[in-house]
Amino acid sequence: EMSLEQQKKLLFFTTGCDRAPVGGLGNLPFVLQRSGPDTAHLPTSHTCFNVLLLPEYATRAKMHARLLVAIDNAEGFGLQ
Repeated sequence: EMSLEQQKKLLFFTTGCDRAPVGGLGNLPFVLQRSGPDTAHLPTSHTCFNVLLLPEYATRAKMHARLLVAIDNAEGFGLQ
């Protein structure tokens, strides 16, 4: 359901880098973790640990919409 550009943004949001590691994505630990009940909060991440924190949104559509807002507005550390 995500375009290639959105997938890159998700990778950047979660890992701090928009490119796959040298060994490929299969060697990248990527963790999804619950961060509480349904809420209006956006997803967050811990880039040092490749962890995406998602609240338990009531619907898949709500999760998708909130995730797109988060990845479209992520700035990282401003080192690019």
